[in-house]
Amino acid sequence: MKVGICTGIENIKKMEAIGFDYIEPSVVSIAKMSDEEFEAAVKLVQGSSIKCEAFNVLFPGNVRLTGPEVDEKAIEDYLKTAFSRVSQLGARVIVFGSGGARRIPDGWSREEGWKQLVRVARIAGDVAAEYGLTVAMEPLNTWETNILNSVGEGVDFVRDVNHSHVKLLADFYHMRRGNEDMDVLLGASLYLAHLHIANSNGRVCPLERTEDIYDIFFERLKEIGYRGRISIEAGVKDVDREGPVAIALLKELSK
Repeated sequence: MKVGICTGIENIKKMEAIGFDYIEPSVVSIAKMSDEEFEAAVKLVQGSSIKCEAFNVLFPGNVRLTGPEVDEKAIEDYLKTAFSRVSQLGARVIVFGSGGARRIPDGWSREEGWKQLVRVARIAGDVAAEYGLTVAMEPLNTWETNILNSVGEGVDFVRDVNHSHVKLLADFYHMRRGNEDMDVLLGASLYLAHLHIANSNGRVCPLERTEDIYDIFFERLKEIGYRGRISIEAGVKDVDREGPVAIALLKELSK
């Protein structure tokens, strides 16, 4: 299993030196770059032995994905520009979290919001297919958004989308915040494309095997044969110290 970390592209050389297999910056940070800034980012990645294999934060918070203000043409145009850029930086998986953008507005039908998000996910899948990318829908806990709040719900959503380039992400932290049974992963095997992890006690870097129920999480992943990527998405106080410890822990757990 490859171990990466969610961090800005400017940190790629440092993360390479620490021992990470890849980094996971945000789509938004790349999409808003000037052409000159983007060219510099490409050169930075080309000069590293690791790449930006995953990206998160697909949409900025001011883009509406549900409710009365959805503009599907503007969404598609944004995705074409963003996916063209991230593909040049080594992207393979695009995490579709964006809890603020997808939040169903007060007074708006949940059923209609679900249908709108399904349509947006299909648009994302179509654009992703052009670049050989996979979109991984990210269930987020109810403190962060009000739609797609569990892996179980994520499986239903991906089935509704029914697109070969739209899959699912399982985030250990969000699963723990939602008290979700790790057995749900057994039913997600056909859809799982990416993982996030943090110690759920404070959303900090995973450092010790006994600090959380990591063993159960990884046991279920082994049962379904998951061998893809897992990104640390957590507060890291001292990456030079914590990074190598976390990498060793996750590599051991995934054996």
